[in-house]
Amino acid sequence: MEAMPLLLFLALLAVPAYCLQSPRQSYHLELARVDSVDTGSLNITDHELLRRAIQRSRERLASITPRLYPTRNRKVVAGEAPVLSAGGEYLVKLGLGTPQRCFTAAIDTASDLIWTQCQPCVKCYRQKDPVFNPMASTTYAVVPCNSDTCDELDTHRCGRSGSEDDDDDDVCQYTYTYGGNSTTRGTLAVDTLTIGDDSFHGVVFGCSSSSVGGPPAEVSGVVGLGRGPLSLVSQLSVRRFMYCLPPPASRSAGRLVLGADATAMRNASDRIVVPMSINPRYPSYYYLNLNGMSIGDKAMSSSLRSSMNATAPGTPDPNPNPNVAASPVPVSGDGDGGGGTGPDAYGMIIDIASTITFLEESLYEELVDDLEEEIRLPRGSGSTLGLDLCFILPEGVPMSRVYAPSMSLAFDGEWLKLEKEELFVEDRESGMMCLMIGKTDGVSILGNYQQQNIQVMYNLRRERITFVKTNCEAMTH
Repeated sequence: MEAMPLLLFLALLAVPAYCLQSPRQSYHLELARVDSVDTGSLNITDHELLRRAIQRSRERLASITPRLYPTRNRKVVAGEAPVLSAGGEYLVKLGLGTPQRCFTAAIDTASDLIWTQCQPCVKCYRQKDPVFNPMASTTYAVVPCNSDTCDELDTHRCGRSGSEDDDDDDVCQYTYTYGGNSTTRGTLAVDTLTIGDDSFHGVVFGCSSSSVGGPPAEVSGVVGLGRGPLSLVSQLSVRRFMYCLPPPASRSAGRLVLGADATAMRNASDRIVVPMSINPRYPSYYYLNLNGMSIGDKAMSSSLRSSMNATAPGTPDPNPNPNVAASPVPVSGDGDGGGGTGPDAYGMIIDIASTITFLEESLYEELVDDLEEEIRLPRGSGSTLGLDLCFILPEGVPMSRVYAPSMSLAFDGEWLKLEKEELFVEDRESGMMCLMIGKTDGVSILGNYQQQNIQVMYNLRRERITFVKTNCEAMTH
């Protein structure tokens, strides 16, 4: 290992984000669906692709509740991400090291760490990309365990890097837990990361030598886009990013834009801008205050709704005051009320790696009651897609010809309207129309199915998220 890169790194240890940014200020990446990169996916039906994505969503959800609501006396550490990363619905191609080696990473808005499997791999899952060899990179350097960077992860210890040529026992060894049985362990290091034609020096990443419950073989690691200091957007000092996801049936790639080009259309009539909320327990999450729900133009009639301060879409505001902006309220972290702020709001995580949306149990049950009143079709069961709420379609009649109401979610009084195609899917094998929303006894999650054909722009400097409906498939050409 060369001495100069390590000395340069040591001089910069105290700086949270110290990547040397290239002159370009924007970076465009294609977001491929995890099943689309499998050469065998051409022979897989749309039904099977959707079934797989729903199954991954449920596996991902299974780890949220014990991590968001641990026992009161248990210390929650920064090295734990409450969302399981084994799913990985959208993938990007990046380069690592000098000379660079390509690796395929799952994008995760609910975690921070960038990591890939490295040689020597003691206990790793099978991957299709060649496993990264850190000793073959001239710009690779380990992170000392007594550094501020190592302290960003509470679950770490001092040890050796695992290389036969390295006798240093002062290396930062980390354990990063995603929930359930999904864990990655290895050496925290720095190296050159390449995005397209642009390279960034000194990017902190996990060089994993052991991964349990890891992603599919198409994935070589994870790129966290969360709000913590070790995420990609934090390390590159990106002030905003945007993605646009086409409908799953199109099999088209999505688009991820980092930097100045990450904009959302300004003159769109359905553009909404929502302030981010903060959960002190998990500051890496992108939280929104969910403070209203409606079916069609009718507000849900729950006891919670009486204390929600958002009027239903199309309903006059009883106390209009255009000169007063809504104040974002921090999301409570006490585990009560689904992560909400007392009776006034429920926290909702935006998650690109979960396909279906999950609602806190009481909200989900009220949604089911209201949909049963609106949709004049008999309830069905036994969905081959694994979905809970289904309606039996008349024989020979497709979903496109039956009525289903829209649904709107209010985030600090700003309404995001979801049409039938963003709520339901046709289970052709079962002859039913099924809701792409499930229930959870933890915090609510806005999945990527409900984000389809929407520009979702994260303004990290102003701490707000913009939603604008558009044709995402057209953006990829």
